[in-house]
Amino acid sequence: MVSTNHSFAEADSGPIAFSHFQFISIQAPDEARDKITRRLARSHAVKQALANKRKLQQESGDNFRITTTRDKPRRLLGKRRPGSLAASLFSLSAGTLDPFQTLAVDSSRLQTLIGDYKARQAPEPVFSVAEGLAFQNFRSVFRTGLVDPALLNAVMLSLAFAATAGGIITLDRECLGYQGQAISYIRERMSSLDEATSGSTIGAILLLAGVEARLGMKAQVQLHMGAVQMLLEMCRTKGIYLTGGIKRAIFWQDLNSSILAGSSRIFDHTTFAELQWTRDPFSPFFFRLPPGFQTRSHLFTKEFIEVLEDIYALQCIRDVSGDTKGDVMLMANINNHTASMQSRLVGLPNLSPVLECCRLAAYLCSVMLCCTTWCALVIPSHISSQLLCELQQANNEPLWDDHSDLLLWLLYIGGAFAPTGIVRSGYVVLLHANYGTRFEDLYRSWPELLETLEQFIWSEKAFMSQVKALWVETMIIQIPVD
Repeated sequence: MVSTNHSFAEADSGPIAFSHFQFISIQAPDEARDKITRRLARSHAVKQALANKRKLQQESGDNFRITTTRDKPRRLLGKRRPGSLAASLFSLSAGTLDPFQTLAVDSSRLQTLIGDYKARQAPEPVFSVAEGLAFQNFRSVFRTGLVDPALLNAVMLSLAFAATAGGIITLDRECLGYQGQAISYIRERMSSLDEATSGSTIGAILLLAGVEARLGMKAQVQLHMGAVQMLLEMCRTKGIYLTGGIKRAIFWQDLNSSILAGSSRIFDHTTFAELQWTRDPFSPFFFRLPPGFQTRSHLFTKEFIEVLEDIYALQCIRDVSGDTKGDVMLMANINNHTASMQSRLVGLPNLSPVLECCRLAAYLCSVMLCCTTWCALVIPSHISSQLLCELQQANNEPLWDDHSDLLLWLLYIGGAFAPTGIVRSGYVVLLHANYGTRFEDLYRSWPELLETLEQFIWSEKAFMSQVKALWVETMIIQIPVD
């Protein structure tokens, strides 16, 4: 038996924490025997349920079906047969799943959530349910199906929260139920080092931290990421293998949580060998400053310039390579490239108000150049909101008078990825204010605006439609300027 000098939670839905483990000999053999008996009873019940299900299917003939190769895509991707768990989770890429619906949650609810567009983004960055993203799908991260009750409840929490969250700032009853179950299973697992040190346990904790980060629960995020750090150290000490996918998930959850909740970072782009990245020596022409930054390079530090060069290189790589889905090696390398850039951007110290605006815009560009669906829904809107606050506070900086084209780029990049509402309207107000002063009659036509934006970080594929929509909105809406 194993105990810790900290409780895992004060309540079922509280945060998980653990510190120094110590082994204690068991003095109650009857209790241990009862635990084994209960485990055997559960195992027997599951086996009986499976046997009964197979028998019913055999009698009905439902376990056999005549299909052709032409029918297979329609059967898997088209209208799904009610109760067919394997079909409902096909897009989850979870590999071999329990076909008899003996999961620890309501499989019909799981099927419904998997079909919800907003919910499908929820597990990222831990894993992806998007078809084609094989380098970070469920199976590549965990090498198992949805059979771990702690992980499964954490997945359900993420899916349900994303599907119902909207503008809420607390968890509803369904989410609290999944959260409590996940924490309960994790707490039980912490009583055994052999069970605690696994990718599934780490993944469950990461998913809990992801929901907490979106709720702005800084203390809980830090507690859970600290728990992940301890589990990693235990795995290293015991020589336990963890997939590259789970290590990638740890890095991204730690980074994204620091952005969303302001938690202290524990890991960076140098922590895991699987995320190591260096510039391609055979493509040196990719790694350079765009003209708009080159003419004012004296404003930036050496570290900042290197990151801007790397973002420009990513822009070139994505424009050349096009669709990367299915190319696992290229996707992983782009992911590492992005991890290096964003990690260094977050770590840039003591920036002036103007450079802080540039840092946020650069981060936003790095996300949208190779964004996943989760980031497209969560991170850009958050960064855009932060950038608007910085631009509003720095709007009277005299420096903008000599760098109006840079300000223009910042306003359009920030506003293009802001959701409809107060933040987007704030960008339109700032654009109108500057059109009446610094910009005068410049940049009003689309060709002239586009020519200016292309001097900085710019991708037609990633930015064009959103930026043009903001330009149309800005030109149509007339806001009086005092």
